[in-house]
Amino acid sequence: MTIVHIGPPHLPILYTLGGATERRIRELAARQAQTGSRVVVYSAEDCAGVTDYEGAEIRALRCTSRGVLRAAEFLVKALRDTRTVRPDVIHFHSLAEGAALARGLGARTVLSYDFYMFRRGKKNPLFPIYRRALKRFSLLLPVSDYCRRESADYWSLPAGGMRVVYNGVNTRQFAPNPDAGAEMRQRLGLNGDFVLTYVGRVCRQKGTDLLIDAYARLRSEGRKIRLVVAGPIGQFGHEGGNELTQSLQRHGGVYLGPVDEVTLPRVYNMCDVFVMATRAYEMFGMSALEAQACGKPVVCSDNGGLPEVISRDSGMLFRAGDSGDLADRLRTMMDNAELRSRFSAAAVHNALRFSWETIAADLNTAYEQAAT
Repeated sequence: MTIVHIGPPHLPILYTLGGATERRIRELAARQAQTGSRVVVYSAEDCAGVTDYEGAEIRALRCTSRGVLRAAEFLVKALRDTRTVRPDVIHFHSLAEGAALARGLGARTVLSYDFYMFRRGKKNPLFPIYRRALKRFSLLLPVSDYCRRESADYWSLPAGGMRVVYNGVNTRQFAPNPDAGAEMRQRLGLNGDFVLTYVGRVCRQKGTDLLIDAYARLRSEGRKIRLVVAGPIGQFGHEGGNELTQSLQRHGGVYLGPVDEVTLPRVYNMCDVFVMATRAYEMFGMSALEAQACGKPVVCSDNGGLPEVISRDSGMLFRAGDSGDLADRLRTMMDNAELRSRFSAAAVHNALRFSWETIAADLNTAYEQAAT
């Protein structure tokens, strides 16, 4: 089988400072190549080039535009080059225009997406055109059942044209490693502290302010606790700080900024509990999954797809938007070492459900469904 992946144009596919979509494309492409498929991945970049990535071919296309125009430029160039590849499947990622522009290529077209309000959704005067464009795909692949339900309702899409294919986790990269965690703790001066960690975008939508508030409450009780936050301000590709990181540091927390994937497993392994406090629009929760693969108990909001990622044996859910409820869950975790130990063991087992090998096999079934 020949498979083409066309991802969003915002970050290079090999970007390693975050980005769930870029990571999904790399992980799936590598596993598809390992099972004998020819895999070509297109990446919007400043310079053209070709790179081998674990058997998959990444073709960087030089794109000079920005914003919406960059997406259009990238799609036109990628689909023009795709004609030379002659794929069986064109797998678009978060590009709702893909199938409409790929007409005439004779390939199955599928769309994976982590957010369903493409191009501002109903705020866009072209909403009816985008709805028709979504219906042109052979199959839509939302990343969670929550994402499936919300997108079907929002765009009035038929259930038969959708199949959930979850995001996954590299269980070789993300695994329990107490020594690496201890080294990271020592480097950051956290020895003797109860460490909470959050990895992801720093913003109100992700509930960073709620997490800092709950953490500050626990600190005010005299608890020896530290919060470590890793991720960009607002969007991936951004650096620097803002009022949230300043508040975190005022309360004795540590802000690492965006962290390279090489370092990320150590960040997870150094914590006692991983926390994800998303307020709204959490389609999946990849970092919560990676933390579980490292054997960490998790406390997450009950928003969106997170209840699908967290088992009742691997972590606890709190009411989205309620920092007091979050603080209560964290107290329970801090005060019950036996509970944390049980959650840790179950977390590793739960993460195995989402190994990229399992997800790639499910995706192959989705490709077969798209052919019918």
